[in-house]
Amino acid sequence: MAVNHRPTRKQQGRERENDGERAGMNFLTRLRRNIAGNTVAIVAAALVPLVALIGSGVDMSRAYMVESRLQQACDAGVLAARKEMGNSTWSTAAANVAAEYFEVNYASDYLGSQDVSFVPTNPSGTTTVEGTASVRLPTVIMQFFTFSELNIAVDCAARYDVGNADVTFVLDTTGSMACPSDSNDSQCSGYFSNYGTQEGRSYSGLSTTSRMSALKGAMDSFYNTLGAASAGSGGRIRYSFVPYTGTVNVGRLLPQNYIVDSSAYQSRKNDVTGTTPSEWVVHRTEAVCSGWWDCWFNPNSGQNCTSRYYSYHGTSIRGENATTFSGCIWRDYHEGTSTYETVYRQVTHPTSSYKTFTATPDPTGVTSNRYTWEGCIEERDTVPSGSITFNAGTKTFSPNGLYDLDIDSAPTNNATKWRPYWPEVVFYRNNNTTTSSSGRSSQSSCPYQAKLYAEYGSLSAFRTYTNNLAPDGGTYHDIGLLWGARVSSPQGIFSSNVNTAPSNNSFVGRHIVFMTDGQLDPGDNYYQAYGVERHDGRITGMQTSNSSSAIVSEQRTRLTRRYKELCKAIKAKGIRLWVVAFNTTLTTDMTECASPNSSFTANNSGALNDAFGKIAEEIADLRLVD
Repeated sequence: MAVNHRPTRKQQGRERENDGERAGMNFLTRLRRNIAGNTVAIVAAALVPLVALIGSGVDMSRAYMVESRLQQACDAGVLAARKEMGNSTWSTAAANVAAEYFEVNYASDYLGSQDVSFVPTNPSGTTTVEGTASVRLPTVIMQFFTFSELNIAVDCAARYDVGNADVTFVLDTTGSMACPSDSNDSQCSGYFSNYGTQEGRSYSGLSTTSRMSALKGAMDSFYNTLGAASAGSGGRIRYSFVPYTGTVNVGRLLPQNYIVDSSAYQSRKNDVTGTTPSEWVVHRTEAVCSGWWDCWFNPNSGQNCTSRYYSYHGTSIRGENATTFSGCIWRDYHEGTSTYETVYRQVTHPTSSYKTFTATPDPTGVTSNRYTWEGCIEERDTVPSGSITFNAGTKTFSPNGLYDLDIDSAPTNNATKWRPYWPEVVFYRNNNTTTSSSGRSSQSSCPYQAKLYAEYGSLSAFRTYTNNLAPDGGTYHDIGLLWGARVSSPQGIFSSNVNTAPSNNSFVGRHIVFMTDGQLDPGDNYYQAYGVERHDGRITGMQTSNSSSAIVSEQRTRLTRRYKELCKAIKAKGIRLWVVAFNTTLTTDMTECASPNSSFTANNSGALNDAFGKIAEEIADLRLVD
């Protein structure tokens, strides 16, 4: 039997070592004897470009990151400087702001960079801020290949730029705008007894600069900011204006067939109660006279003698006891003493002449005055409802019958036409009866006329309109916003003006800037766009049996609801609605009325100027120049 001898573990290890040695010697022998080339030399030579490739990747990656951060910092600097510059000229302050923003966005030793430089400039004759930034970046690996550093530089520029923008100013021009610009509501009311129709009055202990003057200054700044932004852009900027009090002055904007030919007013009328005869009076002739005394004391002898009439309050009263005497026809004109009583009541007056801006005789018959329409209006028919709502889906108001809140539709009948605002013939009665023997003129105001969209080539041209604004009257936000919507609507009665295409045929941004210095301020005996609420009750439905305080309270509630729903209607048209509360509380109602991030408060003229400036800047769209 054969015996099988297994090697020990020690013997096995020694054999493996011998095998390795033999394999190594074999590899070296083969390498030495290889005639295909020197592999070692080739491998060594390949290491040099490999290291260079890896090194360049590392350093170029650093350079890309530095350039990207440098560009961001440069952009931030010029944007901040252009915003600081506003509509003024280049200044040290703007340059300092640019440097600050650059430094915040770029650390001086970022990724080992050195010699960081940033230079902002404003080229002469432009509104653009330009900048140049540069750094020196030492290399990490490439320095072993004679590339010790990289020089990196970027350029940047920023400007306000506007394409096309239509801006409607809905402006509260009520009596409180005569108060000093730094006074609050309570301070203003304390001086209201001294209020006159002219702005800029001096009030003891307060600034002599009126809120109205501050508003005009802020509008100047607004114009300058947008003007600077649009310079050289090829864009079109247009402005429309709707000053408001308790009504608006739009009569010259409306076709005359949009206005009624007669309307009922809370007015007065001379009613004849009787006539008491008097003595026969002077003879007057009506024919060519050749007889006795040549037509009584020889008036224009040989000619037709003009008949004479006595009139009382426009009514000719004559006795016709005619006889033929000495070749003349004589008439004895008899004047009686008529008895009249002035009654204060609702009266329908003709308006067909008045609405043409023609001097029209007093229709009441009480005076011999003639009146010319200023252009303010009474609104269309409405419904006295406390639950008015706007449906964004259907773009309509409810309940039915709110013709006054219809933004777009043209009139088709008397219910949908407007009425001339006629303050000279409107009176309120001291009691709430339908008729009275006594009455008083209602408080009234007619603001400066509204204006449709137009371009203004210069600040002086812009001021030809704004200089006419003057404070007067009470505050009715709803009527201002309603007509702001009408003059801005692309679908409305002024669509031909609104939709006039700009020369560049590009998109037009639409904006309404609504500025007020007070809360709603209705009155039951005020004459406003809905008549005299005490007697007409068009908003509240409350008339003869309610107290003054109850009517005013209900007015305020319902008018607030109306203007809030009108805000929704405006925004539903894609119009950005800006709200500025000047020397008054920025209420939740105002904030909700505005588009998102579009409400401001200002407590003095400087803050008002800033608010208008910020709005203009956002409309202008501060941006980087490609």
